[in-house]
Amino acid sequence: MDGDGSVREVVWGRELPLRFALVDEEWDGEQTVWARCVDAEGLFRDRAAFRERLTLLGCAPTGRLLRAAERSAGHAPVPFGQLDLIVDDLDAEDPYTHDYFTLEDLDVIDGRPATEDPSRLDLVVECVVTHAPYSGRRQPPRADVILLNGTSGGPLGRCRRVDGLYGHRPAPARRPVRLIGCEPSPKLLRRLVVPRHGGDNLWLWLLDRTGRPTAVQEQIAVEADECRPSALGGALIDVTLKGGLLRRMPFPSEARPVWEAWHEGPPRERNAWARFQAEGRREWLGFTETCAGPEEPGTVCEMDGRYVTDVPGLHCAVGEAVGGPGRRWHQCWNVLRGCQCGGEAPRVPFTLVWHDADVARHALAGVSVDTDGELGYFDAVVPFLERMGVAVVLR
Repeated sequence: MDGDGSVREVVWGRELPLRFALVDEEWDGEQTVWARCVDAEGLFRDRAAFRERLTLLGCAPTGRLLRAAERSAGHAPVPFGQLDLIVDDLDAEDPYTHDYFTLEDLDVIDGRPATEDPSRLDLVVECVVTHAPYSGRRQPPRADVILLNGTSGGPLGRCRRVDGLYGHRPAPARRPVRLIGCEPSPKLLRRLVVPRHGGDNLWLWLLDRTGRPTAVQEQIAVEADECRPSALGGALIDVTLKGGLLRRMPFPSEARPVWEAWHEGPPRERNAWARFQAEGRREWLGFTETCAGPEEPGTVCEMDGRYVTDVPGLHCAVGEAVGGPGRRWHQCWNVLRGCQCGGEAPRVPFTLVWHDADVARHALAGVSVDTDGELGYFDAVVPFLERMGVAVVLR
C-alpha cells in the first residue's frame, strides 16, 4: 500500500496463481484487501441469453433506421447496432423526467404498416437491453412520444409506445459469484460469521501475474450464501456471494480469454488482439494504455491492416501503429458519429501508412456513421484523421 492509502500490488506466498482480490475502499480512498483468490466463477455469460424481442409501435423512423426497416420487410434481419430510447413521463412533477434505455446488438426483424396508423410502421426488433431506468417500474409512464436516437445522440425518429420495454425482463446482474481458492482476511472472516443485511459493496479486482490491478475493477455485493473448504487445499475456502456483480450485465463470454491474455501482462508482440472477435477486441481496448501519438514531428507509423475486420479492430490497429503493442491512441472516435468534442489532435503531425487498407474498406462497407446511413465508417475515418493532422497513406 502506498502512502496515499491505495493498494498498488496484491501478493501472497503461495505457488497457486493469484488472479483476483476483494478490496474495500473508504470514502477517503483508503483501500483494504479483504481476500485474495485463485479464481472466480459466475462473471461471464453469453449475451445471447439476454436477447429480447420488442415492437416499436406507431413508429416514424428516419435515416438509416428507416432504411433498415425497408430492407427487413419480408427479408432477413438487418443488423443495426445501438439504439437509444428516451421515454417522457407526462405525470412526473419534474417536466424533465425521462426513462432512458439502451438497446445494443439490435437487429431489425420486420417493418410493417402500423395497426393503428398505416402511415406509420410497427418495427419488430431483437436486441440486448444494456441500460434501463433504476426505478424498476413495471408499467410504462404516460408518454405522448418516445424518441429514438443513434449512438451519437442524432435523431432517428420516434414512436408511440414499445411492447415489451417495461415489465419483467431477465435480471442478469444478480447472478451469484463464487470465489475459488480464497484466502480471507480477518475482516471477511468476521463478516462470514456475522453477516450484514444486504451485504457489503466491495470491489473485485482482476490482477495480472505480478499482483497489480488491471482495468477490470467491478463492484460486487459481498453477502455469503455458502462457504466451504476449497479443493485447492490448505486454509483456502470457496465463498459463494449471492448478490453478485452490481453491473446490470455480466461480462460477455468473449471477455474471458482476453482476461487470461492480460493476466500475463501487456503484450510484447503486435496483433495479439487479432485472434478475438469484435466483442473480445472491444474488451481488449479496455486494458490498453492510452498514448498521445508520436513525439517527433513527421514520424511515419506503419499500420498493419490485415485484421481490421470491424470497428474495434480498427481502433486496436491504429493504437498499435502510433504507440506500440498494448496501446491505444487517445482519440474520441465518437466524433465520427456526431460527438461535438471535435476530436483529439495529436501532439505533433505524423504520417500513418495503412497497409492492406482494402480489408477495412470491404469489411466496414455496411457500417454507417451518419444518421442518414449514407456515410460509411471507412470513408469517414480517413478524412477525420487528416483533419486531425495525420497524413494517411493507403496501401
